[in-house]
Parts: sequence; structure tokens; C-alpha cells
Amino acid sequence: MNKPTLILLLILTMFGCKKNVEQKNIANELRGNTFDMFSIEENDTLTIEFKDSTYTVFEYSDKELPWRIATFDNNDILVFDNRLIAIKQIDDNSFEGLFISEKDYEIKIEKREAKWKKELLNGIWIEEQHHALFFNDSTEKPPLPPAPPGVSLENFQYPPLYIIDKDSISTKYFYQESKSKIEVNNTAEFIRMNLRSESNKLEEQWEIKNLTNSIMIIDRTLERENEKFSFLKTKEENIKLIKING
Repeated sequence: MNKPTLILLLILTMFGCKKNVEQKNIANELRGNTFDMFSIEENDTLTIEFKDSTYTVFEYSDKELPWRIATFDNNDILVFDNRLIAIKQIDDNSFEGLFISEKDYEIKIEKREAKWKKELLNGIWIEEQHHALFFNDSTEKPPLPPAPPGVSLENFQYPPLYIIDKDSISTKYFYQESKSKIEVNNTAEFIRMNLRSESNKLEEQWEIKNLTNSIMIIDRTLERENEKFSFLKTKEENIKLIKING
């Protein structure tokens, strides 16, 4: 019997000796929610969303990877991406367990609660740095570049706008428009997308740090084309967007 299997059986035995006030279906408790998973020893935190059968780690590019709960002798094992965690529920919002790997360590999993409503995302947004350029007629604006063949000057848009409408996001910049489907997690803190925007950027994720009916502050993860015609992933922090419609 190899070491991970032996340790897992010992942990399951210990978990089984502890009497739970109420036995819950852990898969149902995880499914459809977003959690902070952190190691007590390594002081490292990951943000994970569990969907029906897949999960996403927002700090990395891990997305749509499979997960499931296996049960042995009334004890639960979280299996995801070939990793094993012996897991038990502490209260309505908390779990603890043991991550089984070459180095075993204890973890805690805490449910993240929604801070705002998803509906606040819907609307037309502009970056704060461009707000005066958009609204103030006295602000000098750059000359219009010539329109491509077959395109009207009326199609020109600068500064760039973002339009969020339920399950999609689009952006208009210069004579171009790009659109992407979006996935918003249950707490409306993370938006996944595949949106081509100005300056050869491919926006992949927004982490929403604050959201009201008039402003949104985000960190955005994107890929940017460099002079060698390859793409470099980068993160832009504390971008302030202002809603320009109701």
C-alpha cells in the first residue's frame, strides 16, 4: 500500500470517529458556490468556483477542470485534477481537510458571500481616464483617422466603451467592435471572457473589487501582443470604470 493511500485511510478513520451534528451532502454544498481555499502551513490562498462537474481557479488559468466527491465509509474525499482532499464540513460556510500529495498539509475552505447584485454589471462603461474626453466638449479630441473602405465615419468610437448585457460583453474602439460571451461567478466578483480590445489586447478575466450602480473597480488579466508577435500575459490593477447609462 503506497503512502498517499495509507495516509488517506488513516484520515478517513479519524474523520469517522468524530460525530457530526448533521450529515450534509458535501457535493451539493460546494456546487454553484465560490470558496477561498487556503493552506494553514504555506499561507497560500486560492479562489475556486465549483460548478456542476467542473471547477475554476481564478488566480490561474485552471478552468473547466473536472471535480467530484467520492465517499468511503461515510467519509468524503474531494477529487479534482487527480488531487485528493479528505474533507469534512465544519459549519454552513466552512470545511477543513487534508490535501494528499508528496507533502501533506491541512487546508481550510471558506465560502465567499455575494457583495453586490449581478444586475449592476449591465450597462455601458468607460474608463475613468477617458471620461472627460467623452463628455467634455471643451476637451481637445484627437483628429479622426480615415475610415476603412466601406465604413462610415459615423462608426468611429473613441474613447473605447464596454457594453455588458447579461451573458455577453462587447467593446467599441476606433472603427472596430468585438464581442465575447462571459461567465460571471455566483458572487459576481469574477468575469471570464475572451474579448479583443484596443492596442492588440485580449482580455481574459476581470476581478471586480468594487461595484455600485455608477462605478466599477477591477483588476484585469489580459494577453498583449509584443514586438516579437507573441503574447504576454499581464495584469492591470485598480482600473476604474464609470457607468454612462442608467
